[in-house]
Amino acid sequence: MFHVNEADAGKGVLTVKNGKMTIHIRLSGKKILNLFPGMAADAPSAEALWLKPVEETVTYSDGSSEKVFAFDVPVKNLNEEFDLALIGKKGTWYDHKVSVSLSALTLR
Repeated sequence: MFHVNEADAGKGVLTVKNGKMTIHIRLSGKKILNLFPGMAADAPSAEALWLKPVEETVTYSDGSSEKVFAFDVPVKNLNEEFDLALIGKKGTWYDHKVSVSLSALTLR
């Protein structure tokens, strides 16, 4: 399981460019190494489609900061569930169902 960082109030930033949506999410730490838009069983043979992390710094309400991993996840439709697999430091892919709603994002 993964969570969007509490420094971002659990929200991501939605970008729409050339008719395609992407949500930028910063996670709570660096334990998730890659995401894959699809099922875990398909991920090992589709490395070219893995979503790679970027390292970003988040600042919490108490003033402390931390380096975390962030990802840009493609979104086909709002409020519609899609498959998003993840792999962490243990080296195992896990399936997740996620959806992006207006309450879970900040528009820019």
